[in-house]
Amino acid sequence: MELSFLGAARQVTGSMYLLETQSKFRILIDCGLNYEKDVTRESNAEFPFDPSSIDAVLLTHAHIDHSGNLPTLFGQGFEGRVFCTEPTSALIDILLSDSANIESKRVNKKRKRKQPTRRLFGHKQVMDVIDNVVTINFEKPFELCQGVMVEFIPAGHILGAASIKISVTEKGKTKTLGFTGDLGKSDAKVVVAPTPMTGLDYLVMEATYGARLHKEERSAEETLASYIKDTCIDQPGRLIIPAFSVGRTQAILFAINNLFRSGDIKPIRVFTDSPLGINSGNIHDKYIGYLNKEARDFVQEYRDLFRFPHLDIVEDKEDEEDMQRYYEPNIIVSSAGMLEGGRIQRHIANNIQNPQCNILIAGYCTPGTLGAKLLEGQKEIRVNKHERTVYARISRTDVFSAHPDQKGLTQYFKQVQNNSNLQRVFLSHGEVEGLEALKASLQPDFQEIEIPYVNESYSL
Repeated sequence: MELSFLGAARQVTGSMYLLETQSKFRILIDCGLNYEKDVTRESNAEFPFDPSSIDAVLLTHAHIDHSGNLPTLFGQGFEGRVFCTEPTSALIDILLSDSANIESKRVNKKRKRKQPTRRLFGHKQVMDVIDNVVTINFEKPFELCQGVMVEFIPAGHILGAASIKISVTEKGKTKTLGFTGDLGKSDAKVVVAPTPMTGLDYLVMEATYGARLHKEERSAEETLASYIKDTCIDQPGRLIIPAFSVGRTQAILFAINNLFRSGDIKPIRVFTDSPLGINSGNIHDKYIGYLNKEARDFVQEYRDLFRFPHLDIVEDKEDEEDMQRYYEPNIIVSSAGMLEGGRIQRHIANNIQNPQCNILIAGYCTPGTLGAKLLEGQKEIRVNKHERTVYARISRTDVFSAHPDQKGLTQYFKQVQNNSNLQRVFLSHGEVEGLEALKASLQPDFQEIEIPYVNESYSL
């Protein structure tokens, strides 16, 4: 069989792998949008294969850099099934619909400027994806086709995220591959810890934070409490937290809920300004059984994970005006996490010159994004078409990160290695620095480690 790395090779976004058996059965693992800064959105329409030649798609999780190009795949002739967990199915419904709306706005804007463009997909293609999803339970192996067995293993990271184990039998010999997808931290808020795969011959492993160590030694609640106290209690300030709509928004709201319920922080108004985050929270509520014990126990005691007194959900223009007119200390949680697009840009534009505002960036920011520029210490930024001087404080924490750091990745690998007969490991979904650093961390115990280039293939 042959394994090809078609995305997220020496970069973070655009996750996509192609596995082809000797019988020519073609399996795509993930089909994500590539939204690196030097890549045009239109280029995502250029698949390095004929979409109609793909027999099945296995989807690790719902994030757009893993699922976002599925509608394009269907629009260009794919007619197979998409296999994923039930929570992932629910999340891609809202995420891909939101992505279709963004696509329509992008195309309309370019057409008004008389700039050449082409639409990647619309809502029809999103419905084609949803109509062809087959949901799979965790740790229940199933036969994808003759000689190919597949098993979904909890990966943590976000609700419903899976690592995927594929066993292929050819000429009487079975080889087993594992794709981690994006892993979660062992102490993550809300979601479960990742379960290491076993019995592997080959491992494709993410390395997003391969060069980093999470510096925060305090718990999520302790960390958040310190920022709230410093910004909103010791002074009359505003704490703005950019957060991805799926996963991080829920973890942050859950931590705030814990702080208020426990009495560790006196309640102040919290605005959550992300329609997608609200819908995602509702899906978390529906799939409580997929969450970790802390979250399940919390629901038993308080009923609501993410809703609490003093929480204001910004749903319409009136809610937005109420938020803008509120000058007492408050917290705003809004998408998107890297400050690129979404409602967060309006909040940044309105508050970046306020020295009593603290912008707390709670995760990874791709180089070149507005979030990355602020973390680099740039004093002048361009947001909403205007140049603005940065007077607000810019803070950072890794405590809500959905990815393990180098130490966590190394520990995960050792658990896999101890329960497998690994022949080769492939590192992907990371910048070159992170990939090389993780390789160096793993190599004292294992030598056969590859860092593939995009479109590079390997015979297994």
